[in-house]
Amino acid sequence: MGANPTIYCLENLTDYHEFERLCTDLMALEGYPSIEPLGGFSDKGRDAIHVNKADRTTIFAYSVRENWRVKLSEDASKILRHGHQCNELVFMTTSPFSATERDEAVAYILQEYGWELQIFGLERLRVLLEVTHPEIRQNHPQIFNPALFTSWVGTLDRNRLFLSYVEQDWGLADWLTRKLTAEGYAVWCERFTLLGGEHYPDDVDDAINNRAFRIIALYSNSSVKNQEVMRQRLLGLMLGKQRQIDFLIPINVDGLDISHLDKETGTLVFIPFYNSWAAGYNQLLKKLETIQCPKPIFNGNRVAASDYLGPDLVTDQAEPLFANFYLVDKLPKYIYVFEAKMPIPYEDKWNVGVLWAYRKVGSRFYLGFHEPSQDILQKYGITEIDSIEWKGHETVNKIDTRHLLSELVRKSLDVRCYQKGLQFCSASEFLYFPSGLVPNDNLKLTRPDGNKTWVSSVGQRTYWTLEGSEVYNYAIAPVFHLVQDVFDELAVQIEIRVRLTDENGKLLARRKINSRRKHLCQNWWNTEWFNRQLAVIQFLADGDKIIIGSDEDNSLIINASPLCLSSTAGIDEQALQQITEKRKKVREELGISADTDSEEVELSDEEYDE
Repeated sequence: MGANPTIYCLENLTDYHEFERLCTDLMALEGYPSIEPLGGFSDKGRDAIHVNKADRTTIFAYSVRENWRVKLSEDASKILRHGHQCNELVFMTTSPFSATERDEAVAYILQEYGWELQIFGLERLRVLLEVTHPEIRQNHPQIFNPALFTSWVGTLDRNRLFLSYVEQDWGLADWLTRKLTAEGYAVWCERFTLLGGEHYPDDVDDAINNRAFRIIALYSNSSVKNQEVMRQRLLGLMLGKQRQIDFLIPINVDGLDISHLDKETGTLVFIPFYNSWAAGYNQLLKKLETIQCPKPIFNGNRVAASDYLGPDLVTDQAEPLFANFYLVDKLPKYIYVFEAKMPIPYEDKWNVGVLWAYRKVGSRFYLGFHEPSQDILQKYGITEIDSIEWKGHETVNKIDTRHLLSELVRKSLDVRCYQKGLQFCSASEFLYFPSGLVPNDNLKLTRPDGNKTWVSSVGQRTYWTLEGSEVYNYAIAPVFHLVQDVFDELAVQIEIRVRLTDENGKLLARRKINSRRKHLCQNWWNTEWFNRQLAVIQFLADGDKIIIGSDEDNSLIINASPLCLSSTAGIDEQALQQITEKRKKVREELGISADTDSEEVELSDEEYDE
């Protein structure tokens, strides 16, 4: 962990919605008292808005992405495209940047859009949170873990979850302890040393009174016959009355008839686990989030996994590691400058953008690696007026060369996707695989070990709700970035996203997207993501290269083999197989189905060709 806890928390932030709230709270104290939050999916470039008495409009955009500069350009473009009034753009990011990068971004927004840009990066946020408004951190414990800040001693007194259960319910208690630990919660469970090192308390009453944040009580037909656990729960009810909080969180394990309990316990709202552990667990997580339960374990996933898997999986034998990066073998030598007699109108931007990778400069000038098609040349009267050998130049036409290269490489790959048959969705701004593009909608791939397999490019799922079943469709949608600072050579990073629609092909409402995406991807682990990345890259490639451009001097060439790194340690595959079989058995007992969108089997050459 870094020396500064504020920076550490911001750099490791994963809860984007909580970051939106944090930024809005800060801006309300920084001269925007009437700020109105607008964030969420499809926010059209606006996470918040402020209009002062002089009708001066400020739009706020927040980002936790490392490629903050790309996100800034994307949000500014959305704001313009949707016709929002804007005098000032405030952009807040958890990424650091240099003074030169800051000045370039300010100049770009002013030149391209005519807006003033206020930009808050990692260090500027630190100053606000540590010097100007330090009290704000206490309102966001999901980001700023209280255990990192010694000034919050009061919140450390009670930050454990006490699990009250009987031996007959040990299976659920075991599962809950590991799941909650993975989320970052500290759980006292009698079967465990507290995952992370602390022993189960010797004095249970003192622990419940003085150190427990809440009691999670597993009510079952067996537990109501156990005097000790019922005594613990009675103590929890008494503390709840004294503190005027719902101190006891009751869980119905096996369909216990609540009417058989005492009158006071019967009035509690039980979380049902007897139909579905997954549904019950999600309801429990929402409850813990609502009451702002502390999360003092920073590396919960690793702690829970190491306890489950054991320490003997790691060996001293090195092994290869494959990343979702593909080296750029060759960048175009020149960036061409084009002039248009008739500027490309805004309504044609997306139609032209999937056919030609360009960057607009001013009203009539465009930069690109390659000349557009004859149709575009003729329609807009485009002519080449200059060619610039970009190497050795920090800027091209006053645009940072690094940013320009990144944009043109990304857009060139988008054009390649469109040429290969992917379709563009203007609402989600995804290029996605349509049904029927490849035979049986199966994308074939060859893994680095030579095994041949396939993944589904599109698919359909059934999502169960309280109102009944709901069918939704998904399609793979690749996104590309040029990475310039991680490796000695330039590399393209590919991310796999999914476009979600109803069974009639209509985009899902934004309130549904997150839950359906989690439902779809819950069983996609490293192998599943890696297979999909490989499948897309190999689909775009001609043999072992992706070659864009016919001019030898000005072609963009990307290696279609993933970047291979070497680890200093390896994994005992035989021991891992035993763990996998154990997990498979548990999943079968819980009724969790395996992923059905990729075949993790080796195909023969004949099967692969078919």
